[in-house]
Amino acid sequence: MGITPDIIVLRTDEKIEDKSIFGKIAHFCNVKEDCVIENTTLPILYEAPLMLERSGMSDIVCRGLGLDCPPPDLTEWESLINRIITPSNNVTIGLVGKYTQLHDAYLSVSEALHHAGYFNDATVNIKWIDSEGINADNYKEMLSGIDGVVVPGGFGGSGIEGMILTAQYCRENNVPYLGIC
Repeated sequence: MGITPDIIVLRTDEKIEDKSIFGKIAHFCNVKEDCVIENTTLPILYEAPLMLERSGMSDIVCRGLGLDCPPPDLTEWESLINRIITPSNNVTIGLVGKYTQLHDAYLSVSEALHHAGYFNDATVNIKWIDSEGINADNYKEMLSGIDGVVVPGGFGGSGIEGMILTAQYCRENNVPYLGIC
């Protein structure tokens, strides 16, 4: 028999204008028409729960499970989205590392910085700084204009001089500094 779904979520980059498509999919996949839900690509990933709630997803799930639940209170989630869309503050954080040309190498660090910004009603702009390019002649220039620094971990001895100069700059200029590892 294969898989028999209860809900079908349609991934799409653009809003589906022809609503008859939902009926066709429901008919051919043997699900109720309201169980075919559109999941449009959004500019902010964290808007997805709000979009799914507007589509009635929680009602459908509760109905399918036989649960009598009140509507979810998404006030805090909506507040988060509002802080992401219209932040009150703007900060620049220097991310000083050995692999800054490969942003994915520090994906968890950059995401943590963005999430901290969301919580604090701020946009976090990351200034990617290669620690191997920092030296005694340029460190002040390379680190100027930042509100804080994060130095993620790395392996081996390369770039260490730049990391030490970064710590020195932060200490001497009262710039918040977080060294990881």
